Amino acid sequence: MSDTEVRDELLTILFAGHETTATTLAWAFYQIHRQLDVYEKLLKELDNLGKNSSAMDIAQLPYLTAVCQETLRMYPVLPVIFPRIAKVPVNIAGYLFDAGTILMPTIYLVHYREDLYPNAEQFKPERFLERQYSASEYFPFGGGSRRCLGYALALLEMKLVLATILSKYRLVLAEDKPVKLQRRGFTLAPTGGVRMVMTEER
Repeated sequence: MSDTEVRDELLTILFAGHETTATTLAWAFYQIHRQLDVYEKLLKELDNLGKNSSAMDIAQLPYLTAVCQETLRMYPVLPVIFPRIAKVPVNIAGYLFDAGTILMPTIYLVHYREDLYPNAEQFKPERFLERQYSASEYFPFGGGSRRCLGYALALLEMKLVLATILSKYRLVLAEDKPVKLQRRGFTLAPTGGVRMVMTEER
């Protein structure tokens, strides 16, 4: 990569990655606090860590990882991948596309396919403990050589923020109503945000 390309990638991580991770965390807190069983399983896993656990210990927690994966499945920040142009004729699932065809894989639609994700409208982290999904079935950060450069950092940030807050505070949703998805520029975000109240320290 040239110096200019490296600079541009670093700027993308620093500036574009902030809002997208915060948006995904809002959805995670929303779903965790809507479902008592998810909340309790997560707290049990976090409580079993011990006081001297490191960031890497947290990052390797299976249920916490599954919660983050399921959040990204249901609420991919970008609904579609930026366009790709076929350089040569390509056959995809029995459909032949000529060279020069513009293709836009839709993350959101793939992540809600019932044949891949039964009861796709349901928040179910266990599905990521029961099955390993391929790169064409689960791709919240895009795919191929254009996959989001900050995907590993974003996942680590999500896990550390969730673990830190849930371990120290009890939160409740401030409003007992569904939060709707809205388009905000290129991204998908919760309409009006996700309002929460801290009830006590743990």
